[in-house]
Amino acid sequence: MSIDVKRGGPFGYEATSDAESCVTEAMRDLARWLYRQLEAEYTFQQSDALVDEAICANDYTFTADGRRFR
Repeated sequence: MSIDVKRGGPFGYEATSDAESCVTEAMRDLARWLYRQLEAEYTFQQSDALVDEAICANDYTFTADGRRFR
């Protein structure tokens, strides 16, 4: 992950010496948190309980060999 930090504004102040490392670390923390949230949601969506719920809610039926019965 590459992040460029630039400070903008009407007064032209320079960024502090540690601004880039602080922002980079904050962005990495955010990326890790987002990834964990996506992983947890994927695991939940693929769980047996949720799949069973979707099957029941949609009244799906299956043949003995596992094919969907229409």
